[in-house]
Amino acid sequence: MAVSVVVAYDIASNSRRSRLAGALQAWGYRIQESVFQISMEHSELEGLIEEIEEIIESTDDVVHIYRLCRPCHDRIQVLGTPPSQDDGGLYRGLF
Repeated sequence: MAVSVVVAYDIASNSRRSRLAGALQAWGYRIQESVFQISMEHSELEGLIEEIEEIIESTDDVVHIYRLCRPCHDRIQVLGTPPSQDDGGLYRGLF
């Protein structure tokens, strides 16, 4: 079963921030500088969390993971001029 998550982060170190951004890019799409939207199988979510935990320093960094229920995902609104959507309904950023 697919799940959509939004991952937002504030990482103190440039190198960790870059590593985390690269890891998240492999999972989903950047929608803001430090925010990614990811669609994955529910069974893959734990792997994503483990990968994030391996990169961050828990005393200096913070990562928020928001799980979107299907009805909530279907009600996402984007105001202004959004980047184009891919086939999965995810926004491809300009980053």
